[in-house]
Amino acid sequence: MTLRSADPELRDLARETPALIEAKANRPTGLRLLTCVGGGGMSTVFLAELDPATRSVDLSPTTPRRLAVKFLQPSTWRQFKRINQDPSQVFLREVVALSRIMERQPPTEFVVGFYGSGHADVQVGSDGVLRLPWLAIEYVEGGSAGVSLADRVTRAADGVDPVRALRLLRGIFAGVSALHAEGVIHRDLKPENVLVAGPIDDETPKVADCGIARVEGLVATIAGMTPSYGGPEQVLSTHGVSNPLIGPWTDVHALAAVAWFIIAGEDWCRSETDPAWHDGQRRRLRTGSRAHPGFVSQTELLDRIDAVLARGAAARLPESAWAGPDASEYLWSAKKIMPAMWSGPERFAAVDELGDELFPLLERCAAACVTRAAQENRAATAFRPTQLFRTNDDGDDPRARVTEIEPVEGVQPATPGSVVFQPDGRFLARFRSRLYYFIDDEPHKVSVPPEVEATVAATRWVVRGPNGGYVLVGPSDLLLVRGGRFTRLAPPSRKGEVGEIQAVIDDGRVFGVVTAETDDSNGGPELWRSNDGNRWEDPVVLPLGGDVRSVASGPYGYLVVGARKDTRARALFMAFDNQPVVFVVGVNDRPPLLSCVCSAGREAWAAGTGFVLSFDRGAVHEETIEVSDTPVAMGLDLVGMPWLVTNHHVFRRHVGSRTAAWRLYHKRSEKEAPFVGLGFSPAGVRVVDAMGGGVHLAPRDLEAWRARALSTVA
Repeated sequence: MTLRSADPELRDLARETPALIEAKANRPTGLRLLTCVGGGGMSTVFLAELDPATRSVDLSPTTPRRLAVKFLQPSTWRQFKRINQDPSQVFLREVVALSRIMERQPPTEFVVGFYGSGHADVQVGSDGVLRLPWLAIEYVEGGSAGVSLADRVTRAADGVDPVRALRLLRGIFAGVSALHAEGVIHRDLKPENVLVAGPIDDETPKVADCGIARVEGLVATIAGMTPSYGGPEQVLSTHGVSNPLIGPWTDVHALAAVAWFIIAGEDWCRSETDPAWHDGQRRRLRTGSRAHPGFVSQTELLDRIDAVLARGAAARLPESAWAGPDASEYLWSAKKIMPAMWSGPERFAAVDELGDELFPLLERCAAACVTRAAQENRAATAFRPTQLFRTNDDGDDPRARVTEIEPVEGVQPATPGSVVFQPDGRFLARFRSRLYYFIDDEPHKVSVPPEVEATVAATRWVVRGPNGGYVLVGPSDLLLVRGGRFTRLAPPSRKGEVGEIQAVIDDGRVFGVVTAETDDSNGGPELWRSNDGNRWEDPVVLPLGGDVRSVASGPYGYLVVGARKDTRARALFMAFDNQPVVFVVGVNDRPPLLSCVCSAGREAWAAGTGFVLSFDRGAVHEETIEVSDTPVAMGLDLVGMPWLVTNHHVFRRHVGSRTAAWRLYHKRSEKEAPFVGLGFSPAGVRVVDAMGGGVHLAPRDLEAWRARALSTVA
């Protein structure tokens, strides 16, 4: 089957939602093109839908139902033909690079997923039929905040705050490091080539477009760069010849420029012909017009960040760049074409070297910003706005489209806390000693090494890890699962006794655990936080007067809830300056509080069996709930609406004409497997039961979710 387009950039290729046929084998792939979502440079991208029943061998078993298909543009195809090169080579680097990343399960969330490739016969206008290569890759839905890093930074009215900048940069560095570990040098890192999923308080950056990557083991290469981000050594590259001066330090240059863009809110290089930039001069962050006040106010730290980034983007290569074979052959041309490469500081040789210097400074800047925000009684970081669903009639029956999800065969029941979601709706679930990674509700078994099976089986919680991945948390063990590897983390420690872990922070914004009160803890359980999973901050004592059952983070601090002797509720709010507000009236005479969630403002909610409490500053109010059942999880969906899941019920918060109430959206029989987890995606709400099944809910009043996400995908 030949696809047809009247547009030289193929933008009308999906006009009649054609099926995609793999041309070389004349085989249906199971994909159907739905709409064009963007294009530029060498390729055009389409949203596609997969029929899993007809998926061909050209696509991976992990292929999601909605994905992006990238086609090489006809003009690029002809360009390569004119220089007697195979146009398929354009995508070869991307195929090999992303395939290596996908071999590790679950793969890193910081590099776009890859699911297959092939060729399609396309009739372009009145020209002949071209056999164009295509790639099937992850479809990133950014929502109203934007889908690329460039979009998100540009739309930040006051600039990107230090807390958000730190989180974004950790993810981007992790994505580039994952590529380097597989022998891949990206060579074209820039804000447009970093896609971002999730709301602004839980962003997941994904490194994309490895079209000109240097891939270990591939001889052929494509010359190309973005002058305002690429290192000067890339100017010396030519098509088909491997430039020995390209290495990890090449991506270090671009990473430093990306970091500068996030902090300053604009490109470091003023234009592609900026003479100062090409002479090796690097302007200071304070010259940026859109830096957040949280950075601008930290002048000493900003100067030190300046120095680190200037070295990261230094024109002068590290000594190791000249140690490779054939590097000396470029010496004369480098001195003639790029004299800036012979002066100034020497660039960091590896991503880790740049990160080791940069992240401690960013952490200090973020901590100072949080402390100052607490002192000024304002939000410490950008947060998704909390939506309040209002009904004119409190008796209205909320409706949602409900889809039942089949259970996983042959697993032992999961327990509450054993499921954790990423912002794109994918999740990891633990069933005793077995782990499954779910894509579009399809379970994919994760291979668990025998030496950690007992640790996995003893896990009580599964949470998002620092720097990506997942952490399996037990009473005294922490096991990091990242990029297909299992690594033991050191639990909190100090001189003296540290209690067992009794709660975790599982919202993706903070990595932290709560340990039980001991004689050495001076007044209550202790909250421990870590930026990287290796170093723990000094603990914060939580004067709860009981055991912690749940912790939620928000823009002003933490809501902590629990119980005293398993009989009476306890709750407190711990501000980021470690000043607690202990709630007594309306709390201590109730049964234990088991789950909680914070809003974008000062309001937060906690649930016990058969009741929900609203906390707003020092006030506590009870909100109506229709049934008495044990809470399992609470959370904010992608547009900021609060949800509650109990063993057999799903609720959403409504605000009526007289009062707020938690309205029932779904219930199931007590004979069915109980619910154990809650997550969200642009498609709606996913509730997971103990056997890996459950339900998907698409509230009828939120149909605009998908439309909003589609309108900003590129």
